Amino acid sequence: MMIRQRFLANILPLVCGLSLPISAFGQLEMSKDAKFKVDDPKFTELQSPEIQDGNAKSFKPKDWLEVEVKLQPDRVRNEPKDGYLDQINVNWHVVVKGQDRKNYKISKSVTYVNIPVDEPVYVSIYISPNTLKRITGSSKASKSDLEAIGGEIEWGGKMVGFFTYGQKAGWWREALKGVEATSKFPLLDKTQTPFAALWYDRYAEVQPKN
Repeated sequence: MMIRQRFLANILPLVCGLSLPISAFGQLEMSKDAKFKVDDPKFTELQSPEIQDGNAKSFKPKDWLEVEVKLQPDRVRNEPKDGYLDQINVNWHVVVKGQDRKNYKISKSVTYVNIPVDEPVYVSIYISPNTLKRITGSSKASKSDLEAIGGEIEWGGKMVGFFTYGQKAGWWREALKGVEATSKFPLLDKTQTPFAALWYDRYAEVQPKN
């Protein structure tokens, strides 16, 4: 299997952590029972993997865009005896620059399970080659295609951390000028991509669909 990765550097998110006033996040209450350490979002350009299985088919690998966030529980009141949280939710929000001079906000909530309290894990979201080309008009994936990234980590229905890039923290709760929220273009979790089985132990487990 061959995967070419070109890491996109020089990422300068505006803020990350738990320093923003509660009022900036509307109705979602900040948890008093837990706090997560949340790193800055990182961006990676990935090409569709080529699998050698004896049934070679000709195709040209296309570019995917991955957004990855490293996180770890920093403080958990009444820490579970087995050292794991049952689940957390990550609410992802991405604004992609359109070729039609519009910006499109696409969102997705992903549930992750079996979260260790004593080690970091990574969570990630993906934009497929066809979605990227349909929005941007380019088959080349790039961090510059993104106007903003943001998200909230929830545990027990309360926020325990957040991350942001390109706009101030909490931007996803506001109406942004020139940005159209849409469900037409999907964000994908790792299990919905050809990278599902790759680097498995690096990532938090996505809750299986019933």
